[in-house]
Amino acid sequence: MSTQKNQSKTFRLVLLAMFSALATILYFIEVPLGMEHLKMDLSDIVALAGSVFYGPFFGIGVELIKNLIHLAIKGLGSQMGFGNLMNFIVGCAYIVPFTLLYNKLCKNNEKTRKNKIISFVVTAVVSVISIVAVGIGANYFIDPLFFRYFMHFELTSETLWPAIWSATLLNVIKGVTLSVVAYPLIAVLKKRLSSVLRID
Repeated sequence: MSTQKNQSKTFRLVLLAMFSALATILYFIEVPLGMEHLKMDLSDIVALAGSVFYGPFFGIGVELIKNLIHLAIKGLGSQMGFGNLMNFIVGCAYIVPFTLLYNKLCKNNEKTRKNKIISFVVTAVVSVISIVAVGIGANYFIDPLFFRYFMHFELTSETLWPAIWSATLLNVIKGVTLSVVAYPLIAVLKKRLSSVLRID
């Protein structure tokens, strides 16, 4: 029994390393959104898939490792890791509620296809609301501290809220994109790689 548990833990660690590596690669591939400083990457999709299959702590681990590797490679720079911190916070703000709701509402095999789709839509909507709400709160409290202590610049309401709303727009786009991609991605991985990834 202990041997099986050790093998299972080793397998999870290997998967965590693989998912984190893929997420890190995607993190470096940023897509500009047509506005200054607004770029989106697809690394959270990997963390989301891992979270759905292996639990929210797995997804949080992918988000953390991805950002630490990204920070180690790119360095603190002028942002002093601010972008990595916000990426970790909003990434977790989406994948954690999504995983919990998905496992509760969408995995019931006795549900009809219509009810599964409705459950998925509810899961996606709540997760988008979460990433937006947490993103606004995090930016509201963290942005002034960052600018004060690292940029030596005091943010006023006139400069803070435009920055928050631009970040909110990015989070809305990210949340909607994750929601659109999640359903087919999860279905395909379960169908094609369930035995390889040991997905229930």
